Amino acid sequence: MYQKRSDLYYTFLAGLTSSLILIISFSTDQQQTHKETLRNSVLNSTLPNSLLGGLPVREVIQKGHYTALSVCAYEDDHTRDVISREFSPGSEGRRLVLYGGVGMGKTTAVEKVIWDWTTGARLQRYALLMRVPVWELAALGEKAESLQNMLGCIHTHISTETLAVALQRPQSLLLVLDGLERLQNLLCTPLSSSSLICDVQQEASGSVLLCSLLHGSLLAEASVLITSREPVESLRCFEVVGFSQTQRRTFFQQFFDDRGQAERLFRQCEQALGVYEQCFRPAFCWTLCNVFKTNFENKNTPSETLTHLLSVITHMLLQKQKMHAEQTRVLVSSLGKLTNPVCSCSDVTSCGLRSFLHNPMLSAFLGINGDLTHPDTTFSFLSPVMHEFLLAASFYLDQSVQEISDKRSDLYYTFLAGLSDSIQRKPIEDSMGKVDESRISAFSQWLMGNVSRVLPDGDATKHFRVFRLLQHARNSSLVKESISKSQWRPVWYSSMQEPDCAALSYVVSCMGEMEHMNLYRAELTDEHVERLIPALRLSKSIGLSQSRLSLTAITNLSTALAEGRTITLDLSHSTLKKDSVKTLCHALMRSTLESLNLCGCSLTTADCEALAQMLSGGSRLRVLNLCGNNLEDQGLIHLSSALENCRLQEINLDLCSLTVASMPALSSALNSSFSELRKLSLSRNAVMDDGIELISRVLQKGRLNTLNVSDCELTGSCCSSLAAALQSENCRLTELDLSVNDLGQSGAMQICEVLMTPKCTLEILEMSRCELTKEVFRALGSILTSGVSKLVSLSVGLNDVGETAAKHIWEALRHKHCKLQHLDLEMLSLTDACVEELCESVAASSTLSTLILKNNIMTDSSVPRLVKLMLDRPLMTELK
Repeated sequence: MYQKRSDLYYTFLAGLTSSLILIISFSTDQQQTHKETLRNSVLNSTLPNSLLGGLPVREVIQKGHYTALSVCAYEDDHTRDVISREFSPGSEGRRLVLYGGVGMGKTTAVEKVIWDWTTGARLQRYALLMRVPVWELAALGEKAESLQNMLGCIHTHISTETLAVALQRPQSLLLVLDGLERLQNLLCTPLSSSSLICDVQQEASGSVLLCSLLHGSLLAEASVLITSREPVESLRCFEVVGFSQTQRRTFFQQFFDDRGQAERLFRQCEQALGVYEQCFRPAFCWTLCNVFKTNFENKNTPSETLTHLLSVITHMLLQKQKMHAEQTRVLVSSLGKLTNPVCSCSDVTSCGLRSFLHNPMLSAFLGINGDLTHPDTTFSFLSPVMHEFLLAASFYLDQSVQEISDKRSDLYYTFLAGLSDSIQRKPIEDSMGKVDESRISAFSQWLMGNVSRVLPDGDATKHFRVFRLLQHARNSSLVKESISKSQWRPVWYSSMQEPDCAALSYVVSCMGEMEHMNLYRAELTDEHVERLIPALRLSKSIGLSQSRLSLTAITNLSTALAEGRTITLDLSHSTLKKDSVKTLCHALMRSTLESLNLCGCSLTTADCEALAQMLSGGSRLRVLNLCGNNLEDQGLIHLSSALENCRLQEINLDLCSLTVASMPALSSALNSSFSELRKLSLSRNAVMDDGIELISRVLQKGRLNTLNVSDCELTGSCCSSLAAALQSENCRLTELDLSVNDLGQSGAMQICEVLMTPKCTLEILEMSRCELTKEVFRALGSILTSGVSKLVSLSVGLNDVGETAAKHIWEALRHKHCKLQHLDLEMLSLTDACVEELCESVAASSTLSTLILKNNIMTDSSVPRLVKLMLDRPLMTELK
């Protein structure tokens, strides 16, 4: 033997040696007999084999149709063959729990593991695999039995001597314990560590044997595979989450011989209302395939909704026994009284099912766990989906059920809604007669009340819940009446699932329009957007700010815009893929869109070419926001070619990496007699004084109403050209923002002189942080009281002049000619000393409604006086 090897080498060697010893103790005949016995137990499985019971294990094995399940241990940690991974060499003593609800395929997965071991496909490092008898443990109760004797009674083909040797080498054993939930009463028994046993020959009660095995005091080095409906505390647990979409497609292809037929039915299944949400359950998929196959063979129309599907299934089950309508009505309504998925014998008989106990029809819906003659026998629904359907059906069939329960699952309410539709409930009515119309009316009133309570609330999750119910009811009149009687408060619909998108589209389609579709920061897949197309078409305004949209999603959105009635679209700060803007622009030439926000969307020069083609190609766009995109001069030059002759009235080019080099093209375009642009923002670009001189020529021709050139590296030198433009005959400018430019006293005084002329049309002037002086403030005070100025809004904050200079402004508020409605005095070094006088001036004003005083050096002592000002002056709407 090699003397220098890793510890892992010796670990594997020890395991192999142990397995070899155990195999040697097995004769070839014994080994073969054990594997054959296990294989026969898999093929002769007594698991339920009905339309609701799931795929029979025999069929899975013999046809090779097993489809691996998705299993999850942690968030985003999905794997299929978790068993092989977890029981790899070095995992001796591991207790692994696969947990999940009814119909998730846990038992079938375990049977496949057993089959694979017997055929040599996997887990061959284990010398022996044995089932631990669940029912025997449950039946044992307080009686004493040893684990060795119990296993010997189950595996009678293994000699007592061989079993004893195997149990002495537990590291080579894999024990399978399927259906731990059946032993829940044993797990509930509190046991101290001193009560546990470690000897396989020691007799103990069922609870002691079970807990000792689970906690590792018994056969500590053996590997144990467990299935349960719930996770088990302190053990390594993995949730069986069923089928992914890919696994479902594989399942369908294996079920149907014709691949084309399988794919068609798979798509129908994915699109059927409510069916998609349940297809993660393997048992449900098997039921679905059987129903689709029967419908296909009988040339029946496939079910379009989950409710109709369950109605068809119920009808198919009831037809087999040829029961008359009254009997089937009693059976279904009685099953609907069983509110718990697992019921006792007394529960079943008290609900009116005593006469059906020995009728095969009962086993079509319920799994019978035990002997019907035994009082401890339990009944469990073969399908949790069918259970919820029967609960809902009982409301329509049983007049003793007076009210709709408010403590049931969403699936229950889904079926209530679906069964209110005559088309969806027709199959069960064919079996048991018509339902009372008064019950339909009662449900409609309940749903309308629910809608009225939920929609005024801002909880989007609750909104989607009622939208889904309205969709399942498939009653457009009910939708219109419910929504019109409620105060629908459209909220931020961000985290949507595909069914939510479809439900929202259905509701909006019934209503005929939606004012604003708020999808801010929505996490939308391509499929989401595709399902939202009907709602997007009917939305006047769509908000998709800060969203991530693929090119396919943009294509679907573009389709909705081209065919719809949307006026406003906000894509600001969204992540757009290459060619997204080109795709969007192509659709906008045929759309009704008037306002488009592409702020912060990382647009390129190529995008500007597409935008220019759209603007000059017949687009109805009036407002375009391109703020925060690195367009550069070449991008603006492309856009300018379209601005000469398009319908655009407002464009925001704030922070677009522009310089004076692109100003000639822009100025030339705006000077065109065909240009309709009225509002231009060039803030935070290096426009410079030369650029403003070019824009000033545009102002002289009366092309603009609003100009924002804040933070454009301007100086007082540009003010002469601006002043000349402002007092020209044709100038129509009413709003001018010169903030964050070093205008200084000389430049600002030139603007002030213009404000004193009757020809000046300015109403809004912003000169915050423009290096203004006391002389400028004195001039502004005179302007406000002159009777000539048209100013209604003045912003002069962030100019460090002190309250002596600022006093000229607020004293003007007292004058009858002052028309100011908005005044911004931010960061002027105002103190508490001026507050009383300031408040008196504001109180004397007949127009001021907004006052900005933030970032000054006032203290808490000024607060009472400012509060009194607001209380005494109803005209004031905002005080900062």
